[in-house]
Amino acid sequence: MIFFTATLGILVAALLLYLMRKDHLNVARGLGWAVAAMLSALLGFAPGIFDFIAKSLGVSYAPILGVSIAIAALVTKALITDLELTKLKVRYQRLVQKIALLEADLQELSEKPDIQD
Repeated sequence: MIFFTATLGILVAALLLYLMRKDHLNVARGLGWAVAAMLSALLGFAPGIFDFIAKSLGVSYAPILGVSIAIAALVTKALITDLELTKLKVRYQRLVQKIALLEADLQELSEKPDIQD
């Protein structure tokens, strides 16, 4: 069992590091992904740590702690992504409005006759 969890932990950690290295994951979140990679490798080699943490927190069935943490992490990630998407949409809308104003100004300037001295 330890061989399987260790292999899985190393594979997940290697995949995360590879994706960070190739800039497929956001660099601004590099620290978070590096921590996730380290935790994946650590828990892969020492799954007993997870059982100890669960017992310390009073969780009687250790795997459900992992599921709960994973759900909380995914909900948090979805919330952060939604916040960033909302900011980008507002920024996009403002840029479109600015471009429309600039185009209107350009149209107005191009329709005026030249002033001759």
